Amino acid sequence: MRAQMEFAALTMAQLDLFPSSVPPTDFDYTVRTSKRAKHVSIKIAVDGSVEVVVPPRYNCKKLPGLIAKWQDWILKNRARLLSERQDTVTDWQMSQPEKLELRWQTPLAQAEPSEVWQVSYEADSGPMFCIPVPGNNLKIRGNVEHLPSCNQVLRDWLGHKAHRELVPWLRQLSFDLDLPFKKPAVRGQKTLWASCSSNKNISLNYKLLFLPKEIVHYVLVHELCHTVHMNHSQAFWQLVGEKMPDFEPYRKILRNGWKYVPRWVES
Repeated sequence: MRAQMEFAALTMAQLDLFPSSVPPTDFDYTVRTSKRAKHVSIKIAVDGSVEVVVPPRYNCKKLPGLIAKWQDWILKNRARLLSERQDTVTDWQMSQPEKLELRWQTPLAQAEPSEVWQVSYEADSGPMFCIPVPGNNLKIRGNVEHLPSCNQVLRDWLGHKAHRELVPWLRQLSFDLDLPFKKPAVRGQKTLWASCSSNKNISLNYKLLFLPKEIVHYVLVHELCHTVHMNHSQAFWQLVGEKMPDFEPYRKILRNGWKYVPRWVES
């Protein structure tokens, strides 16, 4: 089960579908089949991308009619998310980042991040490297004029750091809460903060490093509870409440957690 990073979602069951002859939509969308899906759902990510999740053996020929029926809802929420993204904090610029503000150890009540890494750039004809330097400094060396390459080596560094910092935290929580899992992994998922497979393997998103401490804690507990309940049933939420009694405010904050993540991380 996944801790979703989408910021608008619509689940549809027992809908009257349009006939197969429908007008084209004003946007592109991708289709993903999920063994855990019981109904069709439409999810819109903060970057405006639209994903349709369908159950196995669903007749995808019905999708054009379904999408056409909900096109106004999709366009409205897509425009809202894109507008909010443009209006978010100033460090969402599309240029070389000068610093990384990591809040995974910072309490929500604390305004300033407790871990800041300064980033410098050194032009070189060789391959791109991200080199940690004492004093929380990162040196990017290589073709530093090529923004995508600079961002990629920084994302690679975030992945290594998340594995070093978040996986031990997950293991400790697993022991403390008596919720064992099997294999950990760290990725840069586009629409998920974390996920737990039916084999009890947990994957964490390195973007969690940008979120406040309590929110990260909630995501880890959430995924560990999925080792028992692979759904969002009443029994699942009851277990989350037992393991983290004050989780509800953090669950709400997580819905807008993307605001903590700099734009370059997604570029």
